[in-house]
Amino acid sequence: MKRLLVILALLLVFSTGCIMDEKVIEIVVSGETCVEFAENEDSEDFSTVTVVDYADEIDGILEEHGLDRSRIKEAYVVEASYEVTSFSHDHDWHISGQIEVARTDVPAGPFVLINYTDQSVEDALGTAIAASLNSDGVELLNDTLEDYVNGGSPVISFEVVNGNVDPDPSGSDRLVFTWQACVKVHIVVVENIEVPDPF
Repeated sequence: MKRLLVILALLLVFSTGCIMDEKVIEIVVSGETCVEFAENEDSEDFSTVTVVDYADEIDGILEEHGLDRSRIKEAYVVEASYEVTSFSHDHDWHISGQIEVARTDVPAGPFVLINYTDQSVEDALGTAIAASLNSDGVELLNDTLEDYVNGGSPVISFEVVNGNVDPDPSGSDRLVFTWQACVKVHIVVVENIEVPDPF
């Protein structure tokens, strides 16, 4: 019994008086920014622009995870998609074109981010389609994220530049639908934690 009490006492001493060692770890969190485009077109050649306060978007992602900008090490684009959110026609349409990105707070772009080719509008209704990404557009967004990490307040213009519609829309048969493009990013956050030092 005495031996057991000594062991328990030693365990109590070591558990309450052990030396703590500070460690730096990196945590990766994910977030997505989606921009919406409302189309009501009577021609296959059309463009639609949506401007996004990108700093505000990234702030929102951090807030969801209880983080702030000061703890970010880096952030970068990992993937993108597009999805039709509203469509009600008695026939389908197939569209081809691209979505371009540019900075509106500083001179940068436009560069192609997403390519879409012969995409059925009906098939994309309620379904996220993995996007074919262009490296120039990705590089612009990654540079934008770096500016944000360094304290900037970037604003991004997303522009649909459509080149082909089948069948051709017209004044009496307009191409009407709403869709969105979503960009997913990974944000690397630095955390300082204390762990027991066994030595």
